[in-house]
Amino acid sequence: MNSPAYLVIRVHPDTQDGVDEYFRSVATVANYKGGMEIGSALATNVEIFEPGSIPFATLIIKWPEGEQSAIVFWNCIEHQSIFRRIKFKDNIIAFVAQGLPEEGLPNDPTPTIASYEPNTFTDNKNEVCLIIDGVILETEIIDKYREILFEIMIEKKSYYTVITLTEGINLLHGTWKEDIFAISKWPSMKNIHEFWYSDKYQNEGIPLRTGAGKFSVIAFN
Repeated sequence: MNSPAYLVIRVHPDTQDGVDEYFRSVATVANYKGGMEIGSALATNVEIFEPGSIPFATLIIKWPEGEQSAIVFWNCIEHQSIFRRIKFKDNIIAFVAQGLPEEGLPNDPTPTIASYEPNTFTDNKNEVCLIIDGVILETEIIDKYREILFEIMIEKKSYYTVITLTEGINLLHGTWKEDIFAISKWPSMKNIHEFWYSDKYQNEGIPLRTGAGKFSVIAFN
């Protein structure tokens, strides 16, 4: 199975000036080098779902050939030349996350592209990103919580492109001290609202996971 990797660049919302230009420059060079921009948002365009989440400005670049391609790009002369010029390096977190196989995970309960009939997403490519990371305190409870979560995700035709533990993260810059990182793709922001504020999630999902982990959840188009 071919597993892509995802370069995730985050900028703390304390920084506003120059972020858009940096993201555009990175995306342009990455595209030339074989990467694909799958999501980008300034802090002002990020929606917070989990209270206490930080609305990082975020750029996500997919590398179909895997982790090494992302690392080579980060260290290449062109990117390092751009990176040296910015004045907000201390507010940046950058890492490479191991992605799920392009064909998804057949016969697995985790919602992936394989959870749906072929051509389900021909017209709607699920362009909206929901980003989750956090610390897991009670694994057994979180496993039960995921049963509820996955059921609702399937109902809303969403799926993961990334869901990995710490060993699937290669930190390039800054600090990242979480246990899990995930990217799920959704048909629209409306679908995310319907999921998050549904009776099942609010009255069953959230109460079940409360105290079993600490999570950040943000989304953007």
